[in-house]
Amino acid sequence: MAGHGYKTRRFDRVLDAFASRTGTSVVLAVLLLACVCIGLYVNSVVVQLEEKHAVFRDRDGRNGYVAISDIQRILLIAQTAERRGVMSEDLARDFAKATDVLYVRIEAFRKTIDDRTRTMYGTAAISALENFVSIADAAYANQFSNFKDSHDALLMAATDARRLLVQFLDEMKREADKLLETQSAAVTEQKIILLGNLAVLTVIILGAVLLLRREVLARRARETAEKRVQFLAFFDPLTQLPNRSQFQDRVQELLDEKRVFSLLYVDLDGFKLINDTYGHDAGDHVLCHIGNRIAVHAADYDGFAARLGGDEFAIIALTDNQVKLASLCQKLLQETENPILFEGENLDLGLSIGVATTSQVGANARLCLDLLSRVADFALYASKSAGRGRYTFYNQELEAKFQERRSMLEELPTAIENDHLEVHMQPKVSLSTEKTYGFEALVRWRRNTQLVPPNSFIQIAEESGLVVDIDHYVLRNATKFVADWNKAHGTDFSISVNLSALNFTSLRIIEWVQDALWASLLKPDLLTLEITETMEMRDWKQARSIIAGLRKLGCRIAIDDFGTGYSSLAYLRTTAADELKIDRSLVMELESSEKARLLMSSVLDIAKNLDFQVTVEGIETQAQAEIIRKMGAENAQGYLYSKPMLPADALAAATEEDQLAARTGS
Repeated sequence: MAGHGYKTRRFDRVLDAFASRTGTSVVLAVLLLACVCIGLYVNSVVVQLEEKHAVFRDRDGRNGYVAISDIQRILLIAQTAERRGVMSEDLARDFAKATDVLYVRIEAFRKTIDDRTRTMYGTAAISALENFVSIADAAYANQFSNFKDSHDALLMAATDARRLLVQFLDEMKREADKLLETQSAAVTEQKIILLGNLAVLTVIILGAVLLLRREVLARRARETAEKRVQFLAFFDPLTQLPNRSQFQDRVQELLDEKRVFSLLYVDLDGFKLINDTYGHDAGDHVLCHIGNRIAVHAADYDGFAARLGGDEFAIIALTDNQVKLASLCQKLLQETENPILFEGENLDLGLSIGVATTSQVGANARLCLDLLSRVADFALYASKSAGRGRYTFYNQELEAKFQERRSMLEELPTAIENDHLEVHMQPKVSLSTEKTYGFEALVRWRRNTQLVPPNSFIQIAEESGLVVDIDHYVLRNATKFVADWNKAHGTDFSISVNLSALNFTSLRIIEWVQDALWASLLKPDLLTLEITETMEMRDWKQARSIIAGLRKLGCRIAIDDFGTGYSSLAYLRTTAADELKIDRSLVMELESSEKARLLMSSVLDIAKNLDFQVTVEGIETQAQAEIIRKMGAENAQGYLYSKPMLPADALAAATEEDQLAARTGS
């Protein structure tokens, strides 16, 4: 045992010697010398192999495979256009860009072959690629006038090009394999010598590993771990900016020192769309790019930037001068004027900024981190509400506005629960008979004896998710009002109810509509569910499934506010709606503008071709009604006929109108 302990101590002394600076230098010198000797010995063999394999390096193969990918991208764009039935400007631009990329690829491909060796398949592949590009260029030059023939020609040319490219790549592989076989014997001759040297190196490396394991790796691991923990505690690992914790600590220090400064909240507009469309790698790239630019601008004002989470950033600027702060905001907004490039894609982004200064906030209240953050967030919300892509300074008027907003948000659930909401109904009139055939249900809020219009609280309800409860409330009450009236008076009035986009995230809306129909006994074909055209569906596949389920119940579907949002022919075609409601914005200038009349006529033609029933909203004058009637519109809605009224008044007026018409024989 004593002998064993002596050997262990002696081994430790050896390791300690290796751990010294001199020992480490000796080990490195030996390793370097061994590597140089081996390198010189095999260098001649490697050079020969490298020269013979140069012709088969990755460049030809890479050009070939990428050319196949470029062909596929062009075909995908063409197929997308064929499915949509039209080559849109965006698709045409992508088509031209993809064709240009392939053209450049062909030139590079041709040069590599000319510089090294020309093969039958290589030449044929280039010719096939040039033929494919010429067909694509011709289709683009003709503005895709004969799109079907161009698409078929592209498919045939693509098939030939891909076949020849594959044959060329196979030929290159066969030649490379042949060269490898001829050289394997030479490499085998060197194997024994290399193995001997490697055995010696292995012994040396094992000693070095023991040394590093005992003296270096353990110490570095501890240091790295400590630094990592320290970093993660105070910095965002993605952007390398201070995180929320460090941000709060540094702001509190400034407040404790009673320093004058400003807090800017910066939020990225359109970031979710980038994440959903291009993936999280693109989103991370955007966050790093914007974080870096924000940090640079913050430093110009003796401040710093932080990432608070998600796509939210904060800036501390050591000034309360609004002129300087406005200049800073302008510089930040300019950072997103040009798209951000990611893997060949241009990513469009915007910024919204809210600004709060300690001098402004602290003028009427005791400054604290929570208060400063809250008012900066208010200012940011104001920028987003005003249309995004802008900055807003906090002021007392803004504070009052958002205090009112917060109050409404707190009161709204109680208002829904206690029936403080009211359903009003506006008539929908047939232009041919000028008689009311149905109504649109609209919601109002009776708040502190005052009637609050929907534009004052619906956006708050959308953001908080309460709009789903409001839609359910209107649906339940409106169907009951109309069904009970129809049963009592022998009428056959229909009712239209608006549905928020949030309803299309769950199949529960189908159950709610079914329950409302069963509870009211309203005939399903008298219920129209209006989908606002400005809403963005998060999941179109599920939305279409829900719409199909609602139609299966027998309900009708309408696209509301057409002309104000995300409409396209594809939107109209895939929504499977029965009715198109044209927004009042297309009506306002009908009497004075030929362009407005032409636009209205075009929309009506599209609706007719797609077999939509059309209702034109916002009719306020008889002249407007006469214009759209002559254009072929079927139905109208607006103040010319009636403002929204309580259900009993609206239904009674329409019934009296029917009875009067019956008595006069009209």
